[in-house]
Formats: sequence, structure tokens, C-alpha cells
Amino acid sequence: MRQSGWWGLFDGLTAGYILAFALALGANNTIVGIIGAIPYVAILFSEVIGAKLLEHYTRVRIYSIATLLSRLGWLGIIFIPSLLPTHPLLAVLLFFFLIKFLDYLTDPAWTVLVADVIPNKIRGEFIATRIRRLSITGMIALLIGGWYLDLFAPNDLTGFMSMFAVGILFGLTATYIISRMKEPPYLDHEHHGFKEFFKIEGDFRKYTIFVFFFNFAFMLASPFFTAYILTDLGQSYWIYALSTAVATISKIFVYKHMGKLSDKFGDKPVLLLSVASTALVPLAFLFVTPERLWLLWPVQILTGIAWAGYDVTIFNMFLSLTDPNKRAVQTATYNIITSIPLVVAPVIGGFIADNYTFIFAGIPLLFALSAAMRIASSLLLIRIPELRIKHKYPLSEVLMHSIELHSSRGVHNRWIGFVKTVKRRGMLFVGMLR
Repeated sequence: MRQSGWWGLFDGLTAGYILAFALALGANNTIVGIIGAIPYVAILFSEVIGAKLLEHYTRVRIYSIATLLSRLGWLGIIFIPSLLPTHPLLAVLLFFFLIKFLDYLTDPAWTVLVADVIPNKIRGEFIATRIRRLSITGMIALLIGGWYLDLFAPNDLTGFMSMFAVGILFGLTATYIISRMKEPPYLDHEHHGFKEFFKIEGDFRKYTIFVFFFNFAFMLASPFFTAYILTDLGQSYWIYALSTAVATISKIFVYKHMGKLSDKFGDKPVLLLSVASTALVPLAFLFVTPERLWLLWPVQILTGIAWAGYDVTIFNMFLSLTDPNKRAVQTATYNIITSIPLVVAPVIGGFIADNYTFIFAGIPLLFALSAAMRIASSLLLIRIPELRIKHKYPLSEVLMHSIELHSSRGVHNRWIGFVKTVKRRGMLFVGMLR
């Protein structure tokens, strides 16, 4: 759990600004789309290898070595402008692919480790707590990064290079912490044939199909929110970071609540409501213009709330539908299949934004298309059973609990609890200064 905080700091200062870095180098919408697709291209190449490595090495060893090399790969990003001044964007694409390949090489190992270590009945709350910690540190890093970059002249790469260097140190700290972890025995060292990696059946197949279509809808617009804020709205790095922080803060407020909801009512109803809610995000962005910039803040609050439930339940539901004896193989298969739309969608999105107009032009057209497709993909989720919770609850009841309409004291108690926490931690901080 401790490494998640350091990982958040690392990610906020590096990957959190890779698109901004590319824009500073002169990237257009097509290049932005390609960069958005690169992590998922890496998944296509890394997952089977990662699963096969589990047949020979421990999970902690795989994670430690791969992430060590990945962190060091950011040194290539840092030195690109000086070493390859004629084709810096091409070099960024190549190094970013290498970094993400190494990152996703660890996916099967990490998934199996979490499934073996965390009891099923508290898994929702655990995942929510981990994501919340990662989000807090990532938000802090993103805010500091935005403030820091604004100290330099526009498109000055010095700020990016020094910020990435600090991020590497945080990433290496996270790797060191996980390398010291004692893991439980891993029994699935059976050698799996290549054909097993692409054999999906039953409910797991239905779930994979749902995620496949939702990922396309989501990724059609996702990489372009950064470009929209920095270019279409003409805002600074600090405003971009602050808007992202607003979304993160709203997530933090509801993560634990969503984890408890999934443990009580099941992952499927919470995920269904969350997927439908995410469709509102790109629609809301259509109303954010330079003249109505104030709308950016409530829209980002909506973004955080909509994605909190998704973040908590999507992984949880996956673990419920996989076979414990084949989890590494199924993880690799699932990640490969569901990554295909994540590769294709942003490239298509960048091409559409640069070449087509239908009611909307450019990035707003992508937002409208993405919203419609997110709603359509939610229909596929209805066919998938809830396995973690046996009792079926009406979706309306889950919705009421999600917004705490069942209790007039819900919001009040949550706010009072937040105030008490801030006051307690503030007093501790003052005491430390004395």
C-alpha cells in the first residue's frame, strides 16, 4: 500500500505531463492521439510475456526489475531534445512505448498478487483506499508541476526536463518499497500453451466484450481533454493542473463510499451507474468555452464523481469473473483484447478532429461521439451477472445510496467527518512546528 503514494508522485510529474510535453514540442491532434494510444500498444506486446514470466519468476521480482528499467527509461525522454533535435517527437514516441511496455509487463504479476493477498469481502474498500492514496499524491504532484512549469517561458523544455528528473526519484522509491515485500506462495507455475491466452468463455467473455466497446468510446475523447484545455481554451499549465486536481479531489471524497457500496450491493450495479455517468462528462465539456471558463470547475467535479465508481469496480468485477487457477493467463488475454480499441480509438479520434465536421468541429465532435458510444456500451453490461454479492438490489436503491438520499444525515455526517479530520491533522502539524 505504501508504494502507491510514491507511485502517484512519480506518475503526476512524468506521465501526467507527457501530452503537455509533446504539445510544447509542436505536436498536432494526430500526434496527441498516437501518444494516447501508445500505452495500449505496449499492452499488446507485453501481457503474454508478463504472464509467461510468472511461470519462472516471483511476482515481486518481475515487478521490481521491470519498473526499475521503466523509471530509468524516462532519462531518454529528458535528453531527447538535446540528443535528437531534428526529430524529437519521433524519439518521444519510441521511448514512451518502451517505458509503457516495461510498466505493463508487470500487470499479470500485480493482478495475481492483489487477488492472493486481499480477502474477497474487503477487496472493494482496499482498492478504493489504494486508488485514493494514489490520487492524492498524484494530484499534489500535478499541481506542483503545473505551478513549476509556469515559471518558465512558454514551450521552454527546461522545466519539463528537471521535473521529469524529480519524478524518476519518486518512481525509484516506489520500486524499492515493493521489492522489499514478502509475498505469499504462488501455485500457478504451470506452463500454459499459447492457445490458452486467447480462449475466453461464458460471463468472462461477455465482460471482455463490454470493456472492449466501452474502451473505444472512452478513448475516442480521453487524450484530447488535455489538448482542449491547453489549446482550445488557451489556459496555462497551472489551470490545467488545477482543473485536474478538482476532478481528483471529488474522486477522493467518494472513493471510499464507492468501495463500501460495491462491497454491499455488488460491483455490477455500481459500475453500471458509473459508466452511464461518464457519458455526461464529454457532453458537459461541450459547454466549456473561453467565455464560460467557470463551467470547467463543476464539469471536473462531475468527472471525478463519475469515474470514482468505475475505478473501484472495474478491476473488482474482473477478479470475480476470472478463474484463480488461470488468472495470469486470463489477465493477459483480457488486457490484450481490451487494449485494441485503446490503440485504435485515439488515432481515429485525432484524424477525425483534424479532418471532419458534423454539427461540431475538431475536439468537440469527439466529445459528442464519445458520449453517445459510452451510453450504448453500458447496455452490454446488463447481460453480465453479479458474482460477488448474491442478493440482487434494485438499481434505484443503489442509486439512492450512492448519493445518500436514504439518509438526511449522510452528507452532513460526511462533511462533519471531513472537517474533524482536517482540524485534527492541522493541530498535529502545528504541534510538530512547536
